[in-house]
Amino acid sequence: MSAKISISRQVVNNIINAPKYESYYDFVASNKLTDLDLFTLGQPYDLYKELRENAPVYFHESASYDPEPGFWVATKYEDIKHISSNPKIFSSQYGTGTLITLGEEAKRHPKLFRSAVDHMLNLDGELHIGLRKEHMPFFKPDYVSNLNIKVSNEITRLLDNIEKLGECDLVKNISQQLPIFTLSEILGIPESDRHKIAEWMEFLEIAQYIQVEQLKNEAGNTDANFSQEMFDMFNAMVDEMFDYGKFIISKKREQPENDLLSAIGNAELDGHKLTQEFIDGSWLLIIFAGNDTTRNTISGAMKLLTENPNQKKLLLDDFSLMPNFVNEVIRCVSPVIHMRRTTTQETEVGNQKLGVGEKIVMWYGAANRDPEIFENPDEFNILRENSDQHLAFGIGRHTCLGKPIALMQLSELYKQLLSRFPNIHMSGDWKVGPNNFVHTIQEMPIKIA
Repeated sequence: MSAKISISRQVVNNIINAPKYESYYDFVASNKLTDLDLFTLGQPYDLYKELRENAPVYFHESASYDPEPGFWVATKYEDIKHISSNPKIFSSQYGTGTLITLGEEAKRHPKLFRSAVDHMLNLDGELHIGLRKEHMPFFKPDYVSNLNIKVSNEITRLLDNIEKLGECDLVKNISQQLPIFTLSEILGIPESDRHKIAEWMEFLEIAQYIQVEQLKNEAGNTDANFSQEMFDMFNAMVDEMFDYGKFIISKKREQPENDLLSAIGNAELDGHKLTQEFIDGSWLLIIFAGNDTTRNTISGAMKLLTENPNQKKLLLDDFSLMPNFVNEVIRCVSPVIHMRRTTTQETEVGNQKLGVGEKIVMWYGAANRDPEIFENPDEFNILRENSDQHLAFGIGRHTCLGKPIALMQLSELYKQLLSRFPNIHMSGDWKVGPNNFVHTIQEMPIKIA
């Protein structure tokens, strides 16, 4: 039997190369995709457009605190589709499929680093397929249909609560609460423990920013925005989250139930039970991915409806447009901002030649507004005939498993929400977190009339 799998122990020894070939495009971008503050204004669609039009495969220098070589930026729909559809050339496992950089070894978070690497999104081939199969029963039509009944009842409860308030923060009262309920039902998390997930999520969404700020502090940078107290609070939250994950998965291993945590706890990878690293990684992945994408799409939909009253009227007049509305929202919001691959052989994307061991990052918000695929791509149009061709869930073997549950939640929520409160709208400025991996909407004031 083979040795136990640990991607994090392998990738730290893999060589990441600087570009072997010169850039095909002679172009310098006006801004940097590693500037997390840039994303607090929403996704930088103007920058995406600039890159797509002038250098669709663009070499981006690494951040000042990053010891690794920089990365190629892919912004065209067809290029991203090509990369996603050829996992033998563009690996998720060699250098991770999620992290643009592993960072400096001495600065890696002792718990978050390994768990951010050891999970399903960072596996290739049969290893990825094998672990994916363990999750599949909880995303099939019959399961989703039964879950829909519970989700519908929870939505009714949440809407009853905001009706009493009249105005509130959509994120705190709806967008955050619904995915936590749904995910907890799938995982088998007791109702008494579910409130903890909301707190963990708030910290995880700014984890990247906190680590960058900590590097600034250590370098003596006076522009750093966080105190040591904030770093200590963050680390305590991380410890609590993983301690709870170990506790509940251990419990599910001993007394399995019909839930996803039981499936994960008893899954095997290459003939072995999952290592603690993979248990932690699976826990982190599903807590983060299962919550964050749906949460931010719910909030993004409210902003789009408020800014486009003509589209809102179309939907109110004809709820049969709901499936297309949901896909158009997902296309426009693109809640997962990027994923990364690493080349395993010499290849070419567009007109750009790439050597072995080079990083290439796919920017989904750019692909989903590519005018070669979507006519008038910056326009929110719920009648768009090809809105379901967006790449927000990925494509190929790594297509998001949670897609049917995300679509179900969004459809059920907005059907009830608009039926009860047709005049609901965003009533003030939103707040977006400093995160270039997920579009993190932290606050959104609304009025229901």
